[in-house]
Amino acid sequence: MMEDKPMRVAVVCHFLSHYRWAIFNLLCRQADPEYVIFADTVGRESIETIDFGRAQISPECGGLRWKRVKNIWFGRAFLWQSGVLRIALDNRIDCIVFLGTMYHFSSWVSAILARITGKRVLMWTHGYLREEKNLKGWVREQFYRLADGLLLYGNRAREILLKRGFNPTDLHVVYNSLNYDEQRRVREMTSPDLLLALREKLFAAPRLPVLIYIGRLTPQKKLLQLLQAAHLLKTEKVLVNVLLVGDGSEKNILVEAAGQYGIADHVVWYGPCYREEELGPLIMLADICIAPGEIGLTCMHALAYGTPVITHDNPDCQMPEWEAVQPGMNGDLFRQDDVPDLARAVREWLGNSRIREQVRLNCRQIIDAHYNPSSQVGIINDAVAGRPAPTTP
Repeated sequence: MMEDKPMRVAVVCHFLSHYRWAIFNLLCRQADPEYVIFADTVGRESIETIDFGRAQISPECGGLRWKRVKNIWFGRAFLWQSGVLRIALDNRIDCIVFLGTMYHFSSWVSAILARITGKRVLMWTHGYLREEKNLKGWVREQFYRLADGLLLYGNRAREILLKRGFNPTDLHVVYNSLNYDEQRRVREMTSPDLLLALREKLFAAPRLPVLIYIGRLTPQKKLLQLLQAAHLLKTEKVLVNVLLVGDGSEKNILVEAAGQYGIADHVVWYGPCYREEELGPLIMLADICIAPGEIGLTCMHALAYGTPVITHDNPDCQMPEWEAVQPGMNGDLFRQDDVPDLARAVREWLGNSRIREQVRLNCRQIIDAHYNPSSQVGIINDAVAGRPAPTTP
């Protein structure tokens, strides 16, 4: 009697961002289903990518089952991937997980071919970040309807898709994650004495509360509002340090603004940092992580280290990760673009007599439950196998 062969799943991406190594590695370590990743080795803009050398290492040793396809870009967004159609026609593959981006023309054709040849088709996507009652929204819907199921980053996308008539059992919310095992290791090896020494090294007034931002210094992050809020708090006799970890096109504007607001002595420009051993303590020493614009994975990073998050409250201008913020538990929300309300949220959070260790536990709780690679892989495996998604989020 022949043994049943494991399902073979192709995961098609444009390129592999460095922050997704943990989830891709865990997928590649699965025996059944057996995942193989197809992606180019060259990224776009300033996004750090995984080195293709990982394809030469076994997944158990930190490598990936990774085969290269070539990206052919048309402008900034439109893409054709050579070799993707062959994947759809390969009878050794049972399921294809596409990056659910409607601007990838080869994904349209490949998804149709895969369905014709009897393969299961999934799309791993943000879905709808907001209601789109226009031609673009209609085209996006037709693209998603090529799939048997969707792997979504958040529940808001699920709600919008339900309004458009999608079957709830086909909508799998997988959330997002970073390298949580590594973050946990860094967290456990970081002592209070180390954090105190780091505060004293970074700040002229190390005993003041610290507001941190991690990420690119770009216009959509609205970091000028963070500096304005720090200035407003100063006028109210609430002094804070600001730690900006990252670089980007807005840096010179922000440096000039800090001087104009009279807070330059309390702002530290740390620069870009990608090493978890270095990032972890920076996040842990902070009292609050602030993201005045869209927050994204900064939210996951902060909460994993037990640092509460404050971001704005407009879901139409947010990334899915903002759903992890639970006001009063692991952070707060302020009215979008309302600097006095941002200052209010910071002041109230700093002034509340919360027990710091309980706050850390509150922050990590939602990461432990949903925003980690192990949880994601379980949901993806269910979707690949055709098991229905829960009918409630």
